[in-house]
Amino acid sequence: MQLTLNTIAGNSGEQPVTRILQNAIDRVATAGGGTLTIPPGRYLTGALLLPSNFCLHLQAGCELLASPHYADYLAGQTLTVAEQSNRALLYAYGQRNITLCGAGCINGNADAWFSPQRDAQGYRIPARERPRMVVLEDCQQVRLRDLQLINAPMWTVHLVSCQHVFISQLTIDNDLTMANTDALDIDSCQHVHISDSYFSAADDGICLKTTRKPQHLRRPARNITISGCVLRSYSSAFKIGTETVDDIENVIMTGCTIFDSNRAIGLVSRDGGALRRLRFSDISFECRHVNPCHWGRADPIFISCRFRDPAVIPGSITQVSFTGLTGIGEGAINLHSDLPGGIRQVSVSQLQFSQQQSASEQQGSYDVRPPCNPERPTGSGLDNAFLLNPASGEPFGVERYPGGMPALFARGVQDLQLAALTLDRPSPLPAGWHPQPVVQLDSTAI
Repeated sequence: MQLTLNTIAGNSGEQPVTRILQNAIDRVATAGGGTLTIPPGRYLTGALLLPSNFCLHLQAGCELLASPHYADYLAGQTLTVAEQSNRALLYAYGQRNITLCGAGCINGNADAWFSPQRDAQGYRIPARERPRMVVLEDCQQVRLRDLQLINAPMWTVHLVSCQHVFISQLTIDNDLTMANTDALDIDSCQHVHISDSYFSAADDGICLKTTRKPQHLRRPARNITISGCVLRSYSSAFKIGTETVDDIENVIMTGCTIFDSNRAIGLVSRDGGALRRLRFSDISFECRHVNPCHWGRADPIFISCRFRDPAVIPGSITQVSFTGLTGIGEGAINLHSDLPGGIRQVSVSQLQFSQQQSASEQQGSYDVRPPCNPERPTGSGLDNAFLLNPASGEPFGVERYPGGMPALFARGVQDLQLAALTLDRPSPLPAGWHPQPVVQLDSTAI
């Protein structure tokens, strides 16, 4: 069925049209599936439920505007909880063959969910409960293409335990003063292809994870390819973790550009799942220091294996390769394992890294958050981001590089292979920089 929504009263975005939109979606579903086309206009809406065999096509000039009222998302209750969000604007569970496409825009209306003024950290304070924009759980044959998603109040696109996912020419552009607005979260999904897209957010750009969730949704994340994307993030532009309850494996990222980011690539094991067979190639990066509340210290590459829950042994990170990475950064490459064999079989080759001096007081320190507060090892939020260690005056988990900052620092890494590294450092070296560009220590070294 091909259904084009007729011009409706209220398409100026001033009156909610949720029921009209949902009725149109249901008509397509009742007919056995098809495409609902929404013409130019501004449509204020709460949660919409998406069926199988359905395409939502937003024409150029069409804007879906998210309602500012959390109660309007009751129909979109999710099985997963992100931060304290259990509702979504566009939601589907257990469906197949879903497409979101078109030259239109989905606007998360973020200003309605954040304070108007920035705090001392430079961020606007969020409401306790905020909806995610797109949540698809246990779906198959998912396609997102051509759309623009902006101003997310929480995670923008969260795909949970989905299979056969294709994302291309997607633009996600969020306000950099708003926290927890990850652009794209791929959670326990399998057979995923992401290409030719732009992601910008205060928090992670693309994040692969395996979160705690109902048992029937538990599964590894695997067979994920990312190519030709541009990423920007005040946290990690690309990250695996920190939530790693189940394994994450067979990941390829190639031909991407990372700019204006605090951390380019972060691989973080905490919760028992192993990370393996991860390949990164032909990536350009630009890393700089941002507000110290963010995890990271302008690291082009960060690999970390350490405990979160003292009763859960973090999974190992193995068979990782970086080839043909080039860029500039104010920090250092940091590979850091707190347990023997936690990180092994890592290769870095054909790296061109120009290490630059910064006026930031953060330069010269590394960051292994989370978690770090010894009194609350499984804590989150304040414990991981802001709580200061009285001994150092820095957040717990932030320490100075021993002997000064090198270009590449590895602690507790087994079978690290380095080849064809071009490390351009200031001359003479600034105070607080390590005289050696590469420093490798065992896990017990201080």
